[in-house]
Amino acid sequence: MRGEAHAAQYGNVRRWQQNWILAATMKNSYRLLDHTADMGLEAQAVSRPRVLEEMARGLVILAFGDCATKAKVKTKIFVRAEDPVELLVCWLNEVAYWSEKNNLVPSAFHIESVSDKELQATIAGEPFDMERHSVERQIKSVTYHQACLEERVDGWYSRVYVDL
Repeated sequence: MRGEAHAAQYGNVRRWQQNWILAATMKNSYRLLDHTADMGLEAQAVSRPRVLEEMARGLVILAFGDCATKAKVKTKIFVRAEDPVELLVCWLNEVAYWSEKNNLVPSAFHIESVSDKELQATIAGEPFDMERHSVERQIKSVTYHQACLEERVDGWYSRVYVDL
């Protein structure tokens, strides 16, 4: 019995050594794995303020689904960035942060002023209520991957991907 246990243990060590040697001699000993932890969001509107508001509404739908909310709590948000795309990403991350930090479901957005590098807005919402609201997805962060905010012939277009 002792010999059999030793042989089994030695066999495991031997297999590990063979696998390690194989991995060490292979040119590519790794592989890339796809996952579905991201979801895209895009919007179109007639103006830059409206497209930013629509993107925020889309983020809320992504997180909470289509649930009725009221504007019981309001706050002013000020975002500063280096360029319009960074402004978009920072704006949406600020919306997600405000919601998470205060345990609120956003209900309304009003962009009061916006330029290429600054945005001032009011966000309104209500406290999360398990009886009335659901959490569809947990938002980790809005990413810069393929993010865009651009004026087109027919209005403004925006796109981001959200890390879930």
